[in-house]
Amino acid sequence: MRITYPALLAATVAGFTLSGCAASPRQQPIPTTRINTGEQTVQEARRVLDGRWSLLSLEVATSDDRRATVNASGLLTSDAFGNMSIEYKISPEGLKALEGIGIREPDPVISTTGRVVIDTQKRLITYLAPDANERAFDPELAARRNNPFALERPRHYALGDDGVLTLTTRYDDGKDAATSRWRKN
Repeated sequence: MRITYPALLAATVAGFTLSGCAASPRQQPIPTTRINTGEQTVQEARRVLDGRWSLLSLEVATSDDRRATVNASGLLTSDAFGNMSIEYKISPEGLKALEGIGIREPDPVISTTGRVVIDTQKRLITYLAPDANERAFDPELAARRNNPFALERPRHYALGDDGVLTLTTRYDDGKDAATSRWRKN
């Protein structure tokens, strides 16, 4: 038995009734929202940040405002899907500078890796918890740890006219904790 599509209104196959109607064009478009493009959008921020960046300088301050310029190398990688990795390799001189202001890092390599959310209005990059079912990291926990490199601290970002990316973490009182400057490779 042959049933042609336009003629298909109802057919019985092995005791089941199949019914349908001829295809017709959709009467109204599916409602959607327009995707923002251009400056001040997450897509633009991800595009600008996408790639590999080399560390130019690293400055660290304690919550009581003792400061040090830290001798370090570093690599920042970011992709268009919201993944970001930052790694600092602190030299022995850099470790001494940190210890001189009371910051003790047990390892000369400091890494932060994960998915990030970019807030283009506040110019913030915030790491998300590794598990999608967990909530974002708690900034109050970072403040209690008093660690300028803590994953829980949002990164304030600025891109200069010279192409230098500046990332700054801040203490709860708004004072700078760590400021790093990066140039795209």
